[in-house]
Amino acid sequence: MRNRVASHKVKFDGTRKAPWHGDLVDVHPDGWLVVFYEQPPQRTSSGGLPAYGLRYHGTEGPVSILVYFDARGEVLEYHCDAALPATISGRDIEFIDLDLDLMVSPGFECYERDHGDFEKNRAAMGYPAEAIEAAQAGIRRARALVAKRATPFDGHPAAVLGRVLAAQGPV
Repeated sequence: MRNRVASHKVKFDGTRKAPWHGDLVDVHPDGWLVVFYEQPPQRTSSGGLPAYGLRYHGTEGPVSILVYFDARGEVLEYHCDAALPATISGRDIEFIDLDLDLMVSPGFECYERDHGDFEKNRAAMGYPAEAIEAAQAGIRRARALVAKRATPFDGHPAAVLGRVLAAQGPV
């Protein structure tokens, strides 16, 4: 049975990106709402087209993590957005993106990006001290999850994807 939801990435000033439509497929005890997207409408950082995606919306911490997969179910990339904790209202999940990203390869090599966007938007949108700290805490949290191989860096995404694809029936 489908459990349709829309994920909304919102900037601090209220500017919204187009919603991503998917299915809520898991609620993890570590505070993650996991949404499945077939053919996510975005490329990986290297320009690849993912076949599937799972977004781990953090409801308790300042990070949202998108996991991209190829058609075989292999992880292509983890994209960690520093963000205010996600909220859910009806079938809409929303998170406030704070610009800073931690990109993580399938082998767990990490690099940060978008510091220039963060500085520009911090000034233009008037980020308060709490938002600045949340952005930095989001990157620290993502790095800690990678280092500990905690969810979603622990095989959980592949297991969830396997269940979702199996539930869709034979290929």
